[in-house]
Amino acid sequence: MKKALMTAMTNSISEVMEIMFYMPVEIGPETSLNDSGINLNNALACRLNFTGDISGNIDLISPEPVAAELASNFLGETKGKLTWEQQFGTLSEMLNMVCGNALKNVKGKLPYQLGIPRMITGTDLNGTATCTLIETMDSKMALLLSTIKR
Repeated sequence: MKKALMTAMTNSISEVMEIMFYMPVEIGPETSLNDSGINLNNALACRLNFTGDISGNIDLISPEPVAAELASNFLGETKGKLTWEQQFGTLSEMLNMVCGNALKNVKGKLPYQLGIPRMITGTDLNGTATCTLIETMDSKMALLLSTIKR
């Protein structure tokens, strides 16, 4: 079931990024966070918990320039005028859209419930965990899915 959920997540990322943020992406390979090439010390990251037939959380890790571009595209503001809160809010909203869209496509006996996205830091992340890279034209983000057995 975790594989079906990850497939739904990667499909959802492609849809949401292109439609809502005007940013085409390619789903890259799986790698460890430490080997992703993303500096976890200054990246923006958020986590969204979910419960249902599968429960767990999904983390989205983005270098600041990518988060700024997402926020600029989504909010219609120039990058130089964006606040940190706007960038994090946009990243959180993106994660909410991606997760909600993905979970509606994973059939189960229990309905899925989403938590509220929250900011996390590099120290909240397990650098040896396997993540999926999301490659943009100029950079990349990482998606980390952690599940809890019920």
